[in-house]
Amino acid sequence: MKNKFNFKIVGSGPTGLLLSIALSKFDCNIFLTDLLTKDRLIDKDKTYAITHSTRKILSKFRLWKKLEPFLSGFDTLSISDSVTSAFTNLSTSDLDDDISSSKHIGWVVKHSDLMNVFFQEIDNYENIFFMNPQSLLRKKILFDYQFFATGANSLDKKVLNFFNIKKSYSQSCLTFKVCIRGHCEKRAYEIFRKEGPLALLPLEKNLYQVIWTSSTLKAIERLNFDKNFLMDNLSTILPDEFKLDQIIGEFNIFPVSLSLNLPALNFKKFVFVGDAFHTFHPVGGQGLNTCWRDVNTIYDLFNKNNAITKMQLISFKFKYFSSRILDIIFTIFITDSLISIFANRNVFLFPIRKFSFLLLNKFLFTRKLVLNQMTKSLIYSSIK
Repeated sequence: MKNKFNFKIVGSGPTGLLLSIALSKFDCNIFLTDLLTKDRLIDKDKTYAITHSTRKILSKFRLWKKLEPFLSGFDTLSISDSVTSAFTNLSTSDLDDDISSSKHIGWVVKHSDLMNVFFQEIDNYENIFFMNPQSLLRKKILFDYQFFATGANSLDKKVLNFFNIKKSYSQSCLTFKVCIRGHCEKRAYEIFRKEGPLALLPLEKNLYQVIWTSSTLKAIERLNFDKNFLMDNLSTILPDEFKLDQIIGEFNIFPVSLSLNLPALNFKKFVFVGDAFHTFHPVGGQGLNTCWRDVNTIYDLFNKNNAITKMQLISFKFKYFSSRILDIIFTIFITDSLISIFANRNVFLFPIRKFSFLLLNKFLFTRKLVLNQMTKSLIYSSIK
């Protein structure tokens, strides 16, 4: 242990866990820490959309096959605009040839299933140590580098970093699961509305995850609704063929914001990863996928010379930021533009909204452009 690098990862959510697995491939000790216990980290009623870029990253770290039994794939994406009544359906035939063979546009996974697979994986590594902060503090370890994967509301950002660019949408997402009849199996939905988008992600048969964006005040109001009243309210928004049976499980609510944490202009050995580094509007389901692309970049930078050196660690922060910034800025631009154009009743934007759907329905290349960017990202071809 004396000759190995000691890395500390603060935050043991999906990003921190994947980072620990990626770094375990090198000659180092990884100390993974969190304020929550393993059981509490696993037991959260959340759902994530997974893209083809993520499939490639998980395959790279030999996790895809282990996670695959818990994935729900969808082969159609329905996009509609409730204000202009325009709509389109994107399918696997609109994907590039190199990914269309998977027969899925994307996948959906429950948080608990994902975390169970990841925690089982880290148990296989002798150089990953999961512990609470107090136990780690008592060890008095000198860390060669620290990675903060502490989420969008990380207090560490205020203490350790230089400048945080942030935009509040004054919106929140209400999420819960519903049983639905009359839907198309293996189809995901993105419904643009004046108050914000509503997404439906297919899980098991007849079970969907609802991600309902609206003003924070309206989201809190809906959170306090009687379940039957909320179902009636949701029924007025969903496509006519949908029949709601019941709401399943817990309600969750989280604020929506756009942020980018710029690195401090010093050579202190720490970086922010995932939501602690950047956040986006959840439209398009890019959140976790972008976090895991951070992890992939960290691995590739260390793997460039097949070994980690002290010299690498000195300049690592700036190489990491410069490697990630294009993908992050592009994702910010796309998600923010979608909300600016489609989440309002501005009559001057109606022609743009109508024309956008006209292009999608009329021309194959526009569908391919939109769908492949959503599923592959800018860095897909660079993922080895």
